[in-house]
Amino acid sequence: MSQNYGVLRVVRVRLSANATAELQGRYPTGWLPEEQLVHLLTRRETIIGRALTNDVVLMDPTVSRIHARVIYEESGWSLTNLTAQNIVRVNGRPVPSGESYPVHPEDIIVLGSTMLQLIAPQPTEDATDPSLNSLTEQLAALPRLAQSDNGAAARQDGKPERSAAPAGRAQLTPLPAQPAPEVQAHPWEADEEESILGAGVTMQFALPQRIGLRTRWLIAGIGISILIISTLITLILNGLLGLNALASYGTSNFLAAIIIPAIPTICILLLVNFMDRFEREPWFLRLAAFLWGAVIAIPPALFIEQNIDTALQNILGPGVSDVIRSMFEGLNAGITEETIKGLGLLLLFFVLRDEFDNVTDGIVYGALIGAGFAMIENFRYFAIDFRQFPVFLIVYRIVLGWLGHSTFTACFGAALGYVRHTRKRWRQIAVPLLGYVLAVGLHTFFDFVTFQASAALSASSGNSNVALLSLIALIGDYIPPFLAQMFLLYILIKALAHEAAVIREFLAVEVSNGIVKVDEYALLQNSFQRTKIERRVLRGQGIKQWLRVKALYQTEIGLAFRKWHVNMGDKPKLGYLQPEDAYRQRIKRLRHEIAAGK
Repeated sequence: MSQNYGVLRVVRVRLSANATAELQGRYPTGWLPEEQLVHLLTRRETIIGRALTNDVVLMDPTVSRIHARVIYEESGWSLTNLTAQNIVRVNGRPVPSGESYPVHPEDIIVLGSTMLQLIAPQPTEDATDPSLNSLTEQLAALPRLAQSDNGAAARQDGKPERSAAPAGRAQLTPLPAQPAPEVQAHPWEADEEESILGAGVTMQFALPQRIGLRTRWLIAGIGISILIISTLITLILNGLLGLNALASYGTSNFLAAIIIPAIPTICILLLVNFMDRFEREPWFLRLAAFLWGAVIAIPPALFIEQNIDTALQNILGPGVSDVIRSMFEGLNAGITEETIKGLGLLLLFFVLRDEFDNVTDGIVYGALIGAGFAMIENFRYFAIDFRQFPVFLIVYRIVLGWLGHSTFTACFGAALGYVRHTRKRWRQIAVPLLGYVLAVGLHTFFDFVTFQASAALSASSGNSNVALLSLIALIGDYIPPFLAQMFLLYILIKALAHEAAVIREFLAVEVSNGIVKVDEYALLQNSFQRTKIERRVLRGQGIKQWLRVKALYQTEIGLAFRKWHVNMGDKPKLGYLQPEDAYRQRIKRLRHEIAAGK
């Protein structure tokens, strides 16, 4: 059984400026290398180079076919330059051709135009605790190379300068015969090599710590009271609609009103579960977001919209055109519904800020709030109009519009999550405001087209041309939400890549300190492989062990995100115990529980 001794993670790739256009197309530059970002070192001796026969393959035209050798011995790590003239540096210090140089965990290695960092336990510490071997054996089936995330996060604080490692015994190594690299390596500056890309427990510290126990119970009581009242109102209103549908249209209409709106809701829940891949949100907060949309947001939205509609009817009068009337009705629906749904996002963001980590969380919570709201709204439509317009409702509300409300609210959620990515105050204000305006604008335009097309159909008196144009308008009404969904998908992909980069960056030192194991460090950045391992544990060792393994991984990821938030400016918590300490303690406790297997 192979052992994971350490990890080489790609920090940065800088292709030479004089590279041809063909090579620039083949080999990416900047912060997004095309190939694997994490390379597991499963042997004591690892050959690195551009040739596919190497243990670690770097797709960099400035790297030689056989470039360097990394050796792990009981005394520590060393790096040997196997090239005649190419660049090999450790912490900015060049390694002469054919000679070896000692390398320590967290040291920066430059090979050609590729900057890497060695991630491994400190050799002075016992990194293979016998009591923890069972967990290592469970995870030994990892692939040699972790899947690329296509992204990395820029470190904000920089790494403090380290003193050069003491020169080891120079070992002249016979150099392999090989052609020169395709491109000359870009010169590296010393400061660039030193300042590298730096980029449960959460709920225990989530609430403001200045709030006393009585105040917390008071807030919880108020929240539960609001939930109960809203639930009763929602149940009564929809119960009356359901009874009316049952009495007027029969059992089939009533069942359709219950079952059909639940289908897109289930699809959205599955989609959200798939999207939330790295720093997963607690089930109870997901449920709270869904209930906000399905229960709490419905009564005030219904009350406010009806009163504003009545006021608009009185102000506009009967002589106003249908276009103006539809415009104001759409604006009323867009502002009212997106504001009330957005209040749920703001509540999560400000009260439980530590759980609202980034753009991904904003999309997740926004989609869940929208899914809850759409389910109840669709129930109302199907209970009232399903017998008259069954095909129209299924196509318009379910097939085409299943993501409508989720898309609108996710725009604001993504913008709110961006606040966690920036320190600039004006962006922290402007971006959420822009996201809210986008959500209201999309919702308003969508409802305006719906109201106007419906009014045109009602006034057409059987005119086939008007009916055809109205149907085309209703179908085209989904083009703006579809474009917004494509934009959100692009943002989500970038956000997930950033999450993997946060794990890769901020858990590196935890590997050196023995808190996170080497195989876990590589596994946490590959969500699909991690899910596969978790399922294997569930099938082979039962639910208890599965829950412990999942909790271990999520605690380690939570530690990475807490360190990122501190790096981005979050203040320390009150008291002697910080979240970082609590995370580390829980990691150790969970690992021992997994090893015991009880």
